[in-house]
Amino acid sequence: MAPEPLQVMILQTGKRGFTLIELLVVTGIIIVIAATVLTILPGLREKTQRKATKAFIDRMEIAIEQYYDDNRTYPPGDITNVKTALGPSASAAKQYIEFDDSEVNGDDIVDYWGNPFVYTTPGTQNSGSYDLYSTGPDGVTSSSGSDADDINNWSR
Repeated sequence: MAPEPLQVMILQTGKRGFTLIELLVVTGIIIVIAATVLTILPGLREKTQRKATKAFIDRMEIAIEQYYDDNRTYPPGDITNVKTALGPSASAAKQYIEFDDSEVNGDDIVDYWGNPFVYTTPGTQNSGSYDLYSTGPDGVTSSSGSDADDINNWSR
């Protein structure tokens, strides 16, 4: 028995899809969410690099202080000498810190932007000890570690 034409019409009109307005609203919501996420992500990366560099300075400070406790002097010279003093390659020497491959570049200890740390002893900011700082994302400093983007061991 064939269905009557009226029943076929009811069956076909009973199926309902999305309207154009509903699709536009959903698309608009997705665009707003994507725009929000995409504007937040670049700032998060730099914030993470800053925090990681601060944590790395803290690690190096602990190692430098342990070196001082054993030797009654801070490692002399620049950052290359600090790397040699804290993480010597000789198996008989005491190792104060172990550097990851991402934390060194040749003889330099580098921050999370790839810029070498600056170490001076005696320090100009920390008189009687040492200054240790990163030049930050721009890689330059005009004030010996006190620029706005520099990360140092004396202004925390």
